[in-house]
Amino acid sequence: MTDLLKLPHLHTVSCQDNGDHYRVTAEGKLEPSACSSCGHKGFYGHGSQRQAYMDTPMHGKRVLIEIDRRRFRCKSCGKTVFEPLPDMDGKRQATSRLIEYIERRCLRETFAALSREVGVDDKTIRFIFDDYAARKEQELEFKTPSVLGIDELKIVGSYRAMLTNIEKLAMFDLLPSRKQLSLMEYFHALPDKGNVETVVMGMWNPYRRVARTVFPGRLIVADRFHVTRMANEGMERARKQIRKDLDDKTRIKLKDERFLLYKRSKDLTSKDWERVNQWFAMFPALGNAYRAKEEFFDTYEQPTRAAAERHAVKWASLLDPAISRHFRDLRVALHNWHDEIFNYYENPVTNGYTESMNNIARFINRMGRGYSFEVLRARLLFDERVVKSERPTIRKKVRNQKPSGDVWAFSVRRTIATSSGNFEYEDVPGPVVNYGADLSTLAQLLKEGYFS
Repeated sequence: MTDLLKLPHLHTVSCQDNGDHYRVTAEGKLEPSACSSCGHKGFYGHGSQRQAYMDTPMHGKRVLIEIDRRRFRCKSCGKTVFEPLPDMDGKRQATSRLIEYIERRCLRETFAALSREVGVDDKTIRFIFDDYAARKEQELEFKTPSVLGIDELKIVGSYRAMLTNIEKLAMFDLLPSRKQLSLMEYFHALPDKGNVETVVMGMWNPYRRVARTVFPGRLIVADRFHVTRMANEGMERARKQIRKDLDDKTRIKLKDERFLLYKRSKDLTSKDWERVNQWFAMFPALGNAYRAKEEFFDTYEQPTRAAAERHAVKWASLLDPAISRHFRDLRVALHNWHDEIFNYYENPVTNGYTESMNNIARFINRMGRGYSFEVLRARLLFDERVVKSERPTIRKKVRNQKPSGDVWAFSVRRTIATSSGNFEYEDVPGPVVNYGADLSTLAQLLKEGYFS
């Protein structure tokens, strides 16, 4: 007959249904094999002690296991030991399978919900989570990217530096601070810094100072999205200035048009043009600000770096004085970040995950209420559904004898001609390479409520 608990080293004696939980009495099956002090193998019984352990829920109810755990005394040295319980966790009053159950679910469910379900204090669940997160971080070992993105998210009331693998569109790490000292300490300890060839960043001076110090000689690119966003912000300041002197009805209408004005002119439909031209006729300064925004965007459509630099200089010199103050931040950035902005033409990469990032930021802020940064970081980075991995192939020279087992089944043989003759090689799966949390998957899971 199948034992109720289905634990190999325990035997169920009785089970009592107490409404919201089962109370199971069990007994162990093993005795100590040798004394840990003297190595002697002779023992005799020395009483017992009742101990309680929580187990995984059964039939939707908590499970409490009580064991009269036997004690033994060594016949040689007199040391007393408890009978071994391999099914129990070595650190906590819980079965090993309950610890695994909590680990599987703690990345997507709240500690309070898990506590109510399994009957373990939420502080204990937090400790289990901390151990699990530390272990996962060691196991995954995300590969240091060749194109490193540095951005930020506001989480739990503070700005946090977010590092991304731009080529793989994956979150490489999330740091507790974006301050220069914290970034310096992190990057100095980063393994394989030599992998980094390009650093793409928002225009935050500490990022640039850190990159120049830690990655000397590497290409630094001011993220295109951050630069063009400043043009949108200049137009938006002009629109808000105009709204101040309008009646309530017109002010509300103009507010609703802001997303239309963010569109590129080439993306406006004929109906869109009718609407914006009406506003431009009423407020010429708004039309000038929109055209200034569009003309700056054209900077990134120039064929060469030199052409883009000339276009930006011309753009700044021809700004209408009536709207020039609204684009002051962008003009200052063109001067202070000139090299980094136009380094885009040396390597045209960008943090191309803007839409995903907006979704992630919104859902993280909602999800972050009541949680520490460390918990949120682990949830975002280490859930198995979001980790982006690859198993690259490795070309190996084939020996004369036929490989056996899986190597032969999954490898691809090919003959390669060289100057010294023909050699036979095979492509075999290499070790798994982890890149980080896939941003599009992460955004979708957050939207679906996967992380409660």
